[in-house]
Amino acid sequence: MQDDFFARPSAPPPSLFFALMPADGDQAVLDEAARLHGTRFGQIKPVLAAKRHVTLLYLGQPMDEQIPSVVAGAQRAMASVQGDPFVLTLDQVAVFGRNSVVLAASQTPRALAELEVRVRQAAMLNRLLLAKSPAFHPHLTLGHNDDRRAPPEDSPPVRLAFGEVVLLRGVTGAPYEVLGRWSLD
Repeated sequence: MQDDFFARPSAPPPSLFFALMPADGDQAVLDEAARLHGTRFGQIKPVLAAKRHVTLLYLGQPMDEQIPSVVAGAQRAMASVQGDPFVLTLDQVAVFGRNSVVLAASQTPRALAELEVRVRQAAMLNRLLLAKSPAFHPHLTLGHNDDRRAPPEDSPPVRLAFGEVVLLRGVTGAPYEVLGRWSLD
């Protein structure tokens, strides 16, 4: 039992988000990109291969007791979403936010842009958005640096094929838990 009801929780609540996960076969090219850019933006702590993803829509940080209803809502929402498989070209490298070294897309494929709109609309209709979700800019985090900032610059292109959307639950220091998976076809 918690003695101080006003104390901060010992760990942040889990994050829930719809995402695109690179295929296992794409990890070698992402490892190479992390090596290539690893020292360019300060020493980076790489993201584990199992945690690499492209966030499609951030839902927020629900309380544990809210997660089953959010997952049920996600199932309803995604039942109405249709999309086509696509290839995303990540052709820029930058530091986003405070310290995320990312590969980013200079252009969003039409199929991905349409998918993001459909998922966002379905999430809103099913009242899944627990937080303000940032504007969509496709990117994949390679690692985190020492707070060194850098604007986007051209990078050797990395092409990733995606054919499904997943709902992930992220907890600091642990692998993602896949709470749902939907095929694009």
